Amino acid sequence: MKAEFEIRITTGSMYRFLMYHTYHGFSGIFGTVAGIGILILYFVMRGTGSSQSWMYLLFGILFLVYQPWTLFNRAAKQAKLNPVFKKPLHYLVSDDGIKVMQEEAVNEIAWDGIVKVRETGQSLLVYTSTRNAFIWVKSQMVQEEDTVRKLLRAHVPEKKLRLK
Repeated sequence: MKAEFEIRITTGSMYRFLMYHTYHGFSGIFGTVAGIGILILYFVMRGTGSSQSWMYLLFGILFLVYQPWTLFNRAAKQAKLNPVFKKPLHYLVSDDGIKVMQEEAVNEIAWDGIVKVRETGQSLLVYTSTRNAFIWVKSQMVQEEDTVRKLLRAHVPEKKLRLK
């Protein structure tokens, strides 16, 4: 069994990956909780008549808006400047593993090299390390998505696999 497809990484697909990766980790969760907590402090302090309550509002908004904004800027920079993303990546997923090809460059990943697999609404994220992943945009996989899912289920241990 094998599946072959091409994926072009765009700013949007990179941004969705960075948002997922960040907000499913400590820093994203902490930033959100801190931002909400600071906004609650703003409303509490405003009720007491404190003249400095505006600072809580400012920092609360900053916590909630700054990280997504910086992630978008990073995604745009990576998608536009990284030479790997200038052309589509060609994937061959088979019982032997995952082969990534682009022009003459070939990279092969054995199934035991997969750290985890996660599914978002628009992508399958196949992590090859704690920070790096193949971003497989479902709309670009066309009819190969079902075969890819079967291969992932067959070769990635269940504890590493979270598909919807």
